[in-house]
Amino acid sequence: MSNENHAPLQDGPTTKSGKSAPSQVSETDWKQHKAKRRAAKKAEKKWFSRPVALVVSVVAVCVSVAVASGVVGLVENGNQLPQALTLAQVNAQTDVTRSEVVLDTIDNETATLVWSRHVESAVVIVEGLSRLDNSSYRVWYETAGEYMPVGELTVTHDGSEVWAALSGDVRSAQTVVITIDPADATEPGPEVVAEIRL
Repeated sequence: MSNENHAPLQDGPTTKSGKSAPSQVSETDWKQHKAKRRAAKKAEKKWFSRPVALVVSVVAVCVSVAVASGVVGLVENGNQLPQALTLAQVNAQTDVTRSEVVLDTIDNETATLVWSRHVESAVVIVEGLSRLDNSSYRVWYETAGEYMPVGELTVTHDGSEVWAALSGDVRSAQTVVITIDPADATEPGPEVVAEIRL
């Protein structure tokens, strides 16, 4: 039996391979390392989130404008954002109704009323109107022989497709009438462009 003296095994940190890990890593160095990693992750997240948020915002705006302009020529007709939102809101309703009358069978010109009783709103779309110099295209709600002005169509050039979101509660109307009248007219004149019955 051997009397050799064996040094006791020392317990120390080891790596997965069984090799001894570096022994002296100060607590201060480790904290600095963790702080640097946190800062790097934060900077990376901030850099990534900014362009993503920007892209999402731009896409949302582009889609809204594209949908509105694709339906009826938003930019060409000069309609403002509130009118475009009204059109989008009416089109989104489950009870949306489209009532159409033909103005000219040869050129396939029509006047269409898009309306919803649920949101009490309506939009009129007319194709093929000529530009007027001294008058305007006025839109009226007719109920039991009484007329209420609810909108005006602005034509920028002959034959264009124009539209307008109408004011007032469409549920009270029996007919939507489009006439050629002075801008200050208080009731429709004899020049009737279209009558759309609801």
